[in-house]
This record gives sequence, C-alpha cells and structure tokens, in this order.
Amino acid sequence: WIPGHVDIFGYDVADQLAKEGGMMEQIQHNPSYHEAKTLINSALGCHWRQEHPQHNSKDAIHKLSRPEQVTIFRLRTGHNRLKHHLFSRFKIGDGPNCPCGAYRQDAQHVLQGCPLLEDARLKYWPEPREMNQKLYGSALQLGITAEFIYASDLTI
Repeated sequence: WIPGHVDIFGYDVADQLAKEGGMMEQIQHNPSYHEAKTLINSALGCHWRQEHPQHNSKDAIHKLSRPEQVTIFRLRTGHNRLKHHLFSRFKIGDGPNCPCGAYRQDAQHVLQGCPLLEDARLKYWPEPREMNQKLYGSALQLGITAEFIYASDLTI
C-alpha cells in the first residue's frame, strides 16, 4: 500500500486483486530450451570452478608464445610425450621409466627430481622452486619452465 495512491480510482480494487494473485499457487512450467541451457551451463561452471580452484582467468600462460603455451599446458595436464604418459596410455615405448632409472618419467620427475637434468635445473632455477610456481607462476616463471624443457631436449 502506498499513501500516494489513496483516492485514485480503481487502485483499491487493483491492490486487492494483486494480493489475491500473490496468494495463489504458482503454475509450474517446463523451462524453455534456452532457460535449460543457461541453468545447465551455470551449474557446470560452478562445479568446474570448485574442481579447479587453482584456475585463474588471468593465467599468465596467455602471455606466452603459442609453442610455450603448448609446452606448459602439456606439462600441466600430463597429456605429453614423456615416457610415463606414452607407455601408460598408449603402450608406446619400453616402459614408463625415466632413463635415469626412476620409476616414471613424468612432469614432476623431470621438473623436480631427475638426476640427469640436475645441472640444467640449477642453471634455470638456482634457488629451489615449487612445482606450482613452475607450472602456474608468472609469465617469466612459465617461460623459464618452457626454456628448461627445450634446453633439456625433451619432447613434450
């Protein structure tokens, strides 16, 4: 009820009808294709953001060259040409083991622990760096990671 509407012809009737309409049961309708698509995309987006909290839409990967982006993306996802992935996924090669004798040649091993790459690691990272910094850090850090891979003659 709004005081300014007092004595306006038909307002009291309209107000009463609006109150009655608000009390009535609302008719349920099936959502349109567009509404359903919007609801599904919204739910999927929420679920994806919960499953990928480290994702940042301002990810520095977008500042890299295309070949550098591909290298970093392959290291992040594990879908690369390192022995572990090729053997476990496609049964290509003689096994998942690194030439150094480690259990598996994967991104973690190559970037953090392979003794065959120790000198190169120290050249590119004189101070210890966490895996997260090497794969999700600044554009400079990501560029260093890509350069390390190229210098190590690894096919990613």
